[in-house]
Amino acid sequence: MRGIRTLLAAGLGTTTIGELLPCMVDAGEELVPAYPEMLPDLYRERQRISDAVADLLAARGVLDTSITPTLPLDALEPPACEAVGSGRRSGA
Repeated sequence: MRGIRTLLAAGLGTTTIGELLPCMVDAGEELVPAYPEMLPDLYRERQRISDAVADLLAARGVLDTSITPTLPLDALEPPACEAVGSGRRSGA
């Protein structure tokens, strides 16, 4: 059970875990591949996670660009924006 939790925490999906877990060895504090032939699969998963992180950072950058030039809170707000400013969102 700890092996499953470890691999889930590492960002692997359950299908991938089902394929890899039987070939992993519990080395006490860590779970390690039993065979070097597993490394390409693990590197592929690592790259997938790195790509997802890069996508999230890019999305955060877009939000940062939108947030930075925002007018002060006391600026006149159009009525349609009042619900958004209060934390309520319609149609979301």
